[in-house]
Amino acid sequence: MMFERAAVALILSLVVAFSGGCSLLRGKPPSTATPVMEQERRFAGALQYLIQGKEREAQGLLEQVVAGQTLPGVTDEALFRLALLHLRDDGGKGDTHAHALLVRLKKEFPLSAWTRQAAPLAAYLVGVGALRDSQHDVRTLRERNLSLTRDNKELRQSIERLKNLDLELEQKIKR
Repeated sequence: MMFERAAVALILSLVVAFSGGCSLLRGKPPSTATPVMEQERRFAGALQYLIQGKEREAQGLLEQVVAGQTLPGVTDEALFRLALLHLRDDGGKGDTHAHALLVRLKKEFPLSAWTRQAAPLAAYLVGVGALRDSQHDVRTLRERNLSLTRDNKELRQSIERLKNLDLELEQKIKR
């Protein structure tokens, strides 16, 4: 009888052990990253790249963060940091792109600390844009002024020629 109880206990414990093992394997799906976790992972990677001085790599990850799902505390800081990175772009388009990112930051996250920190930079970039536009206007006006100066010179020369022709004509008529 003792043997039978021990055998039953052993069989029951084996059944419980084996059935529990199957449910453990079947019950948990493989770990999948949620979009929020993915955004946070990209942002953390971008910060690591910035610490290492790898700005291009950081810029790529930050572009992915701001293009992805909006996540307060992550997307707002990513917009700010990406705007700063775009300030280094050559050709003057970096300022424009940085300003557009700061405008988006203000629109989407009006109460964020990053929006408040970005306000002076956004104002500065507006001034830089106005200065760039003024410089373009000055260049255009200089070119027009030069063109008008040439036209005036040609007109003076034409008037002088006409005066000379008129004098010659008067002299021929008097003869």
